[in-house]
Amino acid sequence: MVNMMKIKKWLLLAAAVHASTLMAADILKTDSYFTTQQYDLAKAGYMEAAKLGNPHAYYQLARMYAKGLGVEQDVINALIYYSLAAEYDYFNAQKVIDNTLAKLPAESKATFIKVMNDYKSKLGKQTIDANYFPIVLQNSLSTKITFDGREKLKRTFYSEDFMGDSIANLNNLAIEEGGNENTTYMSTPNEPYLILDIDIAEDGSIRNYFEVQNMGGSAERLINEFILFPQSKPSINNQHTSFVHRVFLGAAVYSKSILIDKSEHMYAQILRTSKTLKQGTTLNDRYQYAMSLLNFPWLTSEPQEAEQKLLALAKLGHPSAMYEYGLLLYREQRNIPEAINWISQSSKYGLIRAEFRLAMILNMSPWVQQDKSKALFWFSSAMNKGDINASIRAIDIKLNAKDKSLIDVESAVQDLKNIEYQHGNNPEYYYLLALSYRDREARDFSQFVRNMRIAINRGNSLNWDTSEWQEL
Repeated sequence: MVNMMKIKKWLLLAAAVHASTLMAADILKTDSYFTTQQYDLAKAGYMEAAKLGNPHAYYQLARMYAKGLGVEQDVINALIYYSLAAEYDYFNAQKVIDNTLAKLPAESKATFIKVMNDYKSKLGKQTIDANYFPIVLQNSLSTKITFDGREKLKRTFYSEDFMGDSIANLNNLAIEEGGNENTTYMSTPNEPYLILDIDIAEDGSIRNYFEVQNMGGSAERLINEFILFPQSKPSINNQHTSFVHRVFLGAAVYSKSILIDKSEHMYAQILRTSKTLKQGTTLNDRYQYAMSLLNFPWLTSEPQEAEQKLLALAKLGHPSAMYEYGLLLYREQRNIPEAINWISQSSKYGLIRAEFRLAMILNMSPWVQQDKSKALFWFSSAMNKGDINASIRAIDIKLNAKDKSLIDVESAVQDLKNIEYQHGNNPEYYYLLALSYRDREARDFSQFVRNMRIAINRGNSLNWDTSEWQEL
């Protein structure tokens, strides 16, 4: 006989948990807790991720309840979490449900099915997607972003040789993704092999950049030179917009033959390391190998080889592969709904880059229903994990949102204090600081003017369009 009182009590508790304050979880850390049998910490992490619809978290919680790992064994909880994972076709969740229900009496089976369906209808995938993730505007998908009338942006940036003595690894993301960064160190060439993801603003200026690949010589001068050069302005339907782009700089612009000629030792190191990664068996080895094919195109032996490997890993649940594959589709404007889906799925795992990119999409993408509230949630999550670009975007919403419920000057002031030493050269920092002096309870218009002048001067030095600031 099914204990209906227990089911009702659980449903009320689950609803209360989902209504609590959310922060995107760190699944990689949570999995380590589970592996080391720190089940209290694992459960807490999985519960956080479950609130955002993470199928892996659902599945792990189901296993914990099914086997009594750190919790009281409970078939009701197990089946409900398996049903939530099954909404995403995750692993064998549906098969486990079918096998379990097959062993139950007809009356109990019908009750469990009703409980699972009721929960999914109230707090399942559809509800979570509506509350936290982008709503794609289907009618806008046929329109593409162009760049000063051209369909594509230039991927390479040529510059003079740069000398330096820094050493970086083959995959700059190895530490973040839990890989063994000690296996991929390179020797020091004269010129850095640098790949950046950049956000191009409406005026063509570069506002944010993230180092996808940085090996070899010091990249600081190269980056500082590059960000002074405006890109072609992104526009859609005759309206300027912003867009993300991946650019190759320094030695990354070389063909295979030129790289061998200019830095044969670098070429040999890349070749040896890629062969080692190719033989790796872990998901992370396979991911780093896919990224090496993406970052060093001359390593590929067939068209779209890196893309195919990333997709295969994404389907296996590798968060970074989900993100890289989704971002590739988004940058190339090939399949926007699928791109956004993969970036969203990656965000559920707490990947900082994915959270920031998802927030940027929610904040200003022309292909989704823009939502400052959802964007602020994801910017705040990335900011709290140390992302300095996300902090600027979150503060901007807190000070400038048209929705007055999102305005939080006091919080913005505190956030500005927290990033003062990280953003000392960023014009937007001084622009937002100026606004905070204008809007805080103890207004100071002299500080407003002073910081706005700094913002304008520094923006002009970077070739930004500061006309709106000057009007203020």
